[in-house]
Amino acid sequence: MSLNSWEQMCLDRNKALTLISCVGASFFVLVTLVGEELRLGSVSLVIGGMGATGAVYLVSTAPRRAVRVAAFQQTLEAPSFAASSNIYLRSTSSRSKTLLMLRADEPRLKSFLADVRRHVLLGYDGPTAVHGALPQERVFSESVKTVLDSVLGVDRARVEEGGDELDGILNSSNLDEETKLPLFIAVSFFLPIMLMLFAAMNKGGGLAEIAALVILEAVILDITLGISGSSVAWGRGGKA
Repeated sequence: MSLNSWEQMCLDRNKALTLISCVGASFFVLVTLVGEELRLGSVSLVIGGMGATGAVYLVSTAPRRAVRVAAFQQTLEAPSFAASSNIYLRSTSSRSKTLLMLRADEPRLKSFLADVRRHVLLGYDGPTAVHGALPQERVFSESVKTVLDSVLGVDRARVEEGGDELDGILNSSNLDEETKLPLFIAVSFFLPIMLMLFAAMNKGGGLAEIAALVILEAVILDITLGISGSSVAWGRGGKA
């Protein structure tokens, strides 16, 4: 099990493992005791194991889902973020002033930009301000990372002259390739229809069958969400 998303959310690895283990064991004991009260016999152990597995899966993947959702939201902001960066660079010819004027709506990206502005006002240059704001913990979109790298890579002479660096900020090809959001939308739309048709063809109208289909749908959507996103690789000091 990968714990990278736990680290991205600033959660301790050892505490994460302890929490996951406690949740799994608690669900196993609880479901098994309920099964024994209902006199299910050895079946209660199987149900307890399934319940513990489901609980462990939900808890262990919760940070990853939060990172994916944040990455989607940041990617949606990336085109306007790139356009505003380009405009600010051309009008101010300054990376620091551009960083001071950049804004975002996504909460983690918004807090990151606020820390960047604080570092700039304290006298740090652009690259130091960005790296000091710990982008690896709050910038989850590859598109936003590309825009920030482009801003930091443009010097004053190139800003005044214009050139490929500024034009590259507005290049939307990388933005389109970053996420497979249409795949997630398509699966979200067609999956319930296919499951209802499957239930109708098999004449499964019982409560257990419906619950199983709902759980199956949730698992498939969660897997699709993981496939649809992209991860941002930050190195030491926030550098890619």
